[in-house]
Amino acid sequence: MREIYEGLKKTIDSGKPVILCTIIASSGSTPRGTGAMMVVTEEGICAGSIGGGAIEYKSIEIAKNALVTKNTYIHSFQLRRNDIQDIGMICGGDAEVLFSYIDPAMPETMEKYLEIEKEVEKLARVYIFGGGHVAQALVPVLNSLEFQCTVLDDRDDFIKPELFGGVAKTIKMNLEDVTSGIEITENDFVCIMTRGHKDDLEVEYQILKTPAKYIGVIGSSKKSAGVNRQLTERGINPKDIKRVTTPIGYKLKGAQTPAEIAICIAAQLIEVRAGYPARGNITE
Repeated sequence: MREIYEGLKKTIDSGKPVILCTIIASSGSTPRGTGAMMVVTEEGICAGSIGGGAIEYKSIEIAKNALVTKNTYIHSFQLRRNDIQDIGMICGGDAEVLFSYIDPAMPETMEKYLEIEKEVEKLARVYIFGGGHVAQALVPVLNSLEFQCTVLDDRDDFIKPELFGGVAKTIKMNLEDVTSGIEITENDFVCIMTRGHKDDLEVEYQILKTPAKYIGVIGSSKKSAGVNRQLTERGINPKDIKRVTTPIGYKLKGAQTPAEIAICIAAQLIEVRAGYPARGNITE
């Protein structure tokens, strides 16, 4: 969804019209299912895909024609060899594609773009405290999974956007007020992986005062026990401490590198986003 939105936004911000191709119905064996999207400009595909091959090639032609006629309409594809509208696909099935004309110069055509914009705003947000190697590996993975990532660190060298592929935002953090400038809601995820136990403790202490949906802290079980004692000493209710998942992610055999750890964390976030509780570490 984010890729589609960014493709639309880039073209619209330049003042040019664009076509959003959306599969609105499909049956049988088709390359992509209902909901697949593709953004087409006069130059060709800008973002997304509705399946590749002949159906996508034909859709690009139709989209370019729609840019000329400034029309929105639906086209039906019959993906069977001997049908009149056969387009050379070997799979059998039917698909209906909506070609939405969107033009910033015509406000009445912007409804579909605004719908996509609202959907992107609702994507799960992840606040990652600490911009080290694991965060740098984690952000691109989460970005590909439709999470919006914000990275916070108190070091200038660890909030450079180019370090985090697909990051939504980077913020220089003040350890005395780690939530300054952000609002963590009951729908948001927090991953704590700063440069040391002391900073992790400070961030965790403050984050536990927010309604975050998920709080995960990197580190060992031994470290967690020590941090939990200090949190209790600072007045945090032990029941609230149980909101924290630590060590963060699932422990998979052989997972050691930042990239591998990122996969373990992402797997856990996918489950929680889907409405399941965070399971304990997988050790076998």
